[in-house]
Amino acid sequence: MSSTHRPARPDGPPAQPCGHLRRALGREHNPLGRAVDRARSRAVVLTVLGIALAALLGAGAAVPRYTAEQRAAAATAARLQKVDAVLQGPVRTVEAAVVGGRPAYHADAAWTRSDGRHHTGSIDVPRNTGPGATVVILVDEDGRPTAAPPGTADLVADAVCVGLSLFGLLGVLLFTGLLARLSVLDRRADRAWTRSWARWEPVWSGRDRHPGHDG
Repeated sequence: MSSTHRPARPDGPPAQPCGHLRRALGREHNPLGRAVDRARSRAVVLTVLGIALAALLGAGAAVPRYTAEQRAAAATAARLQKVDAVLQGPVRTVEAAVVGGRPAYHADAAWTRSDGRHHTGSIDVPRNTGPGATVVILVDEDGRPTAAPPGTADLVADAVCVGLSLFGLLGVLLFTGLLARLSVLDRRADRAWTRSWARWEPVWSGRDRHPGHDG
């Protein structure tokens, strides 16, 4: 005794990017098109629009970040002062400051701010520097050595990271939502195909004309 097996659920007509837009707007004239296919296209189109919006939001976050950080760096730079520091002793290797496999080098030095105040302390120096050498350093309002504020390249990189992080987060959420929506539509289409097969398979196979015949 044989039985008629249900074939795999057919997919709707394929759609190119523009086809998705026409189908989502209900302007596709295709006798094979189904409501579930239009729902799929609407999900795809909305996701694409969401990604475009996410890109704009990412750029919208990056630009203010760069502007704010640039102003902060400019304000910091305005408070700093370049002075000549004279080394008072030999260069020391600071193993605890090893970065990327390279040690840092410090030396005791003395310097004078423009207001005439004298300062001494340990500063970063090149490796081949000896006592009595002069090194240009940046100092703050209190005369303490400090690092230079971030440059334009660093500020741009920071702003780009902020923008890309926001865009990536929104993109992941949109893509996850699209997959969830398509999964729901696939299950809906499978249930509709099951109902259709149960209705039309007896007619297609001829079993409705031969009730006692199984295949």
